[in-house]
Amino acid sequence: MPDNKLRPGVTLGLYPQQQETWPGILETQIRLFVAKMKYQIERRKYTHNYILKRVNAFEAEVQKLSDQEMDQHINQLKKRLHQFGLKESLVAETFATVREVSFRVIGKRHFDVQVLAGWVMINGMLVEMETGQGKTLTATLPACTAALAGIPVHIVTSNDYLAERDEEILRPLYQGMGLTSGSIVDGMETEPRKDVYKCDIVHSTSQQITFDYLRDRMEMGDDIGKLQIQFKHLQNQQQSKPSAFLLRGLCFTIIDEADSLLIDEAKTPLIISQTRENEKQNQSYADALYLVKSLSDTDFKINETHQEIILTSTGKTKLLELAKTLDDEWQQKRRREIMVIQALKATHLFIRDKHYLVRDDKIEIIDALTGRSMPDRSWEHGLHQLIEAKEGCEITGERDPLARIGYQKFFKRYLRLSGMSGTVTEVAGELNKVYGLRVVKIPTHQPTKRKMQAEKVYKNTEQKWQAFVQKITQIHQTGQPILIGTNTVVDSELISDILNKHTLPHQVLNAMQDKQEADVIAKAGQLNNITVATNMAGRGTDISLGEGVEEIGGLHVIATARNDARRIDRQLYGRCARQGDSGSAEAFMSLQDENLATFYPTTMLKFIAGFCRNNKPLPIWLGNIILILPQKWIEYKHFKVRTLLIKQDKQQAKVLSFTGRME
Repeated sequence: MPDNKLRPGVTLGLYPQQQETWPGILETQIRLFVAKMKYQIERRKYTHNYILKRVNAFEAEVQKLSDQEMDQHINQLKKRLHQFGLKESLVAETFATVREVSFRVIGKRHFDVQVLAGWVMINGMLVEMETGQGKTLTATLPACTAALAGIPVHIVTSNDYLAERDEEILRPLYQGMGLTSGSIVDGMETEPRKDVYKCDIVHSTSQQITFDYLRDRMEMGDDIGKLQIQFKHLQNQQQSKPSAFLLRGLCFTIIDEADSLLIDEAKTPLIISQTRENEKQNQSYADALYLVKSLSDTDFKINETHQEIILTSTGKTKLLELAKTLDDEWQQKRRREIMVIQALKATHLFIRDKHYLVRDDKIEIIDALTGRSMPDRSWEHGLHQLIEAKEGCEITGERDPLARIGYQKFFKRYLRLSGMSGTVTEVAGELNKVYGLRVVKIPTHQPTKRKMQAEKVYKNTEQKWQAFVQKITQIHQTGQPILIGTNTVVDSELISDILNKHTLPHQVLNAMQDKQEADVIAKAGQLNNITVATNMAGRGTDISLGEGVEEIGGLHVIATARNDARRIDRQLYGRCARQGDSGSAEAFMSLQDENLATFYPTTMLKFIAGFCRNNKPLPIWLGNIILILPQKWIEYKHFKVRTLLIKQDKQQAKVLSFTGRME
C-alpha cells in the first residue's frame, strides 16, 4: 500500500484496515515470487552503507540546531511527511532527527545497527536482532516517523508491565518529537482507553488491542463498510455522543518478540464471550468426575504426544451402565462421552503448576511459552470448569462466544505490519507465506562473546541432577551469576528443593511470582546470584552485569530441558552475553525427560542408554540427534495446527461472505 495512504482520512475512511482476502495457492505463489523479486531489486537499500549514507547526510545539520530550531524543524518535517508520505529522503531525515532528539532528551543515541533495523521495519518487514541489541529504542525510529506522517502507531509487546514501562521511558523522546503517547493495560475503563487510542503512539499487548478491535467489530454490526462507519461517527457527533469505536483503525504496528506472537500464540483464538448460567452445571461437572473415577486404565487410552484421550469399547459400555443412575442428560450417548473425555483430560492431561496454577480460589492458565499466568484466559467446552471442580475451586459459568478472531487473521488486517525478535529466521518461510512478511537479519553492534557449551544428555534424572548440582556448586564458588531456565512451575520448584538441599542460595521466578518478574530478572547478573526462572520469564528486561562479573565470565545460563521450539532455546541462551558482555550457556538433560520419554519407545531409550558410560552423558553427536527429533515433531505438529486454523478461517470467510459479516 502507498506510504501516503496508511492513515485515517478521505481515502481510507475513519477506520482503515486491510481488506481480508483469501487468495488461492497459485495466486499466493505469484505474490510471494513478486515480493521476492522486488526485495532482490531493492536489497541494496537494506545494507549498512546505503542507509547510513542517507541518514548521515542529514545528521550534521540536525546536530547544529538549537532546541527552538529543532522544534521548528520537526514541525516542517511533519508537514512534509503529511504531504508526501514516507518518502525515502524524508524517512532518512526523520531518522537523523529522532536519533539526535533521543540523545538530547534521554541520553541514548541509536547505534548504526538500530538505524538499519528501523529502516527495515518502516518498510513493513521483520528484523532479527540478537537479544540485548536494544529493540525498545530501535522501535522509536519507525514509530516516530510514521506518527509524524499522521499514521496511528501501535507498538505491541508481551505484557502490561513492559507496555507501561516502555511508554514511560520513551515518553520524553516522543514529546521531544512533538508526539503524544500512552499505554493500554488490563483493567482500564472504556473512556480512558479511547483517550489513549487518540494518541500518536500506543503501547499495549496483543490481547488488549485485539479484544478492543473485536469490541469495535461488534459495534460495527453486519455492515463494516467505510460509509457505514462514517455514518455511525456522524450520528454520534450530531447527538453529542463520544465515538462508538475505541481504535482509529489498524494502520501501522510494530510487534516486539514477533515470532512468539505471530507463530507460537497463533494457535489460540481470542474470544469475547458471555457467561451462560446453568443451575445444573455444578452437578454435571461433579457427575463427570465421578464417572472418571469409576473408570479403569483399560477403559480409555491416553495419547500424550497428541494430547488426546479415546474411550475403549469396554469403557463406553461401563459408562452406559454407570449413567443409568444419573439424570436424563447423561442418557444421551454423544453428550455423555464428550463430557467424560473432557473430564479425563482435566484429570490426566492437565497438571497443576504445569498447565495451570490455583490462586485465590481461581484457576489461572500458565502460558507454556513464557511461564507467565494468564488470569483472563479460560479453556473451552467445559474443560476449565472441570478443572475448577477437580481442584475444589468456585465453578465459573460456561461462556458462549460472541466474537472471535485469531492473531493470524487479525494482524493481516494492518495496513502495514512490522516487527522484531531475537529468534525469527527459523520461521521466516511461514511468516512470509501467512503474513507476507520478509525477514532481514541485522548484525550485532558488537561481536558476541557467548561461549556455548555442549548440551549434555544423561542416562536418567538422578545422574542429570547430580551433574547439575556439581556444576552449579563449582560455578557459584567463583561468584559467577547463574540463570537456570525451566519449562514448568513444577520443575522450578523441584530445582529450588535441590538447591536448598545443597545450601545453594537462590531466587525462584515462576508464574506464582509474576509481579516481581522484572525486578528479579534484572538482578540476575549480580555477583553470586542464582536465579531459577520458568522458560522466558522476564523476557524484555535487561540483565545488567554487576561489578566484577565481566571479569569472571559474565552470566552463565543453564537449560534443564529442551523447549517446544529451538527458537525458544535460543531465547533462553540469549539472556547472557548481551551487548558485547561476556557470558556462557549449557544444558543438562536426561533420557527420562518428558519430551524424550513420550516421543521414543521405551526399548529404544534403553538401547540409547547403553551409550552412557560411568555416569557420563551421551556422546555429543548422539545427544544432538535424539534431542532434535522430538523438537522437530512438536514444531511440525504446531505448524499443522496453525495451518488448520487458516483453512478454517478461509471456510468461515466463504460462509459469512453471504451475510456481510467477517467474525
